[in-house]
Amino acid sequence: MKEKIKSKLSALIKSRQVRLSIAAFLTALSVASATLLNYSIHTVKIFDGHETYTVRSHNNNVAMVMDSIALKSNSYDILETKTTDSVTTVKISYSFPVHITQGDNTTTIDFEGGTVKDALAQVGITPDEFDFVEPALDTQISSETYIDYTDINYIKTTKNEKVPHDTQKTYSDKLRRGAKKITVKGKDGVNQVISTQKVVNGKAVETTTQTIVISKPVSQKVTLGTKVAKQTSKGKHVSTLTPKIKIELDENGVPLKYKSKMKVRATAYTHTGNRCATGVKPKPGYIAVNPKVIPYGTKMFIKTTDGKYIYGYAVAADTGGFVKRHPTGVDLFFNTKSECRNFGVRTAEIYILE
Repeated sequence: MKEKIKSKLSALIKSRQVRLSIAAFLTALSVASATLLNYSIHTVKIFDGHETYTVRSHNNNVAMVMDSIALKSNSYDILETKTTDSVTTVKISYSFPVHITQGDNTTTIDFEGGTVKDALAQVGITPDEFDFVEPALDTQISSETYIDYTDINYIKTTKNEKVPHDTQKTYSDKLRRGAKKITVKGKDGVNQVISTQKVVNGKAVETTTQTIVISKPVSQKVTLGTKVAKQTSKGKHVSTLTPKIKIELDENGVPLKYKSKMKVRATAYTHTGNRCATGVKPKPGYIAVNPKVIPYGTKMFIKTTDGKYIYGYAVAADTGGFVKRHPTGVDLFFNTKSECRNFGVRTAEIYILE
C-alpha cells in the first residue's frame, strides 16, 4: 500500500503543473517575508548642524539608537524630533560646560557655543564699561571654558557744604571805645563735595572725594573804636567801693560792658547802728535790695535818670521793709540823713555787671 502512495506522489511531483504551482508558492512566500522585514526596519536621521547620521535599525527607540552611534560629543541638546512614516528626523546641538565665577560663587551652565557675552547673558549678566571680564566679551568659545566676572559699580553722592567766612578787624580812634562798625558784610562760601564709592561684587572697597568751589567766602571787615570819650555827666558820685576791674563808661556815663539793665524806684537810707543783712558794715556802695529780684552779692553800676546822681559801683548787701510796698525797688546807702533827704525818691538805672 505504501509503495503505491509513494509511486503516485512521485508521479505528481514530476508533472509540470505541480512544479509550477510549488514555484509560485515559494515566490509568494519570499515576497511576503521581504515585505514584512521591510516594515520592521526603522530609519533614524540625526542632524547636528553640520552632518547627518542615518541609522536603519529594527529598534525604534530613538534615544537607544543615538546612544549606539559615535557622535562628536555625548553632551548635546535635542532641538527637534519629527517622525514621518518609519523615518524619524532628530536635530541636535552640542553643548559643553562653561564655568562663570563671580567673587566667591561659581555657576556652571550647559553652553551650545557663542561668545563670552552670550554665556554671561545666559545667566542674566549684562556687563557694563566698568566691569572686568576674562576672557574678553567677544571671545568665541566652543569647549569647556572658565570665565571670571567682576561686577564693578561707582556710586556718586553730591552735597553742598558751607565754608564759614572769617572776620578781619581794624581799629580806629575816631570811634568811641567799645563801638563796632561793619564796613564789609561777610558771606559764607559754598563748596560742592562729590563722593564716589567703588563697589565690587556688592561690597564697598574704597571712597574718593572731590571738592569743587562754587563760591568763595567773603571776609567780614569790622572797625573797632579805641577813642575814650569824655563823660558829659556831671552828677554827684556817691559810692566809696572800688571794683576789681575798672568800669569803663561811654560819653553818657553808661558802662561799656554789662549783662542787663533795669529801671527801678530808688530811695535812700543811712546808718541804723546795725550791720547789713549780709554781715558787712554799711557804707556808700552797699545797697538794700529785694534778694528775690536782685540776689545778694550782685555787682552793679547805678545812676539816676535825671543825671544828678552817679551812685557808681554798688553791691547788693542789705534789705529792708520797703520791699513789701516796692518789691522791685532799691534803697541806696548814704553817710548822712541830709544826703538821704536831698536824694529823696528818684528813678534809677541799674546796670548789672558781668
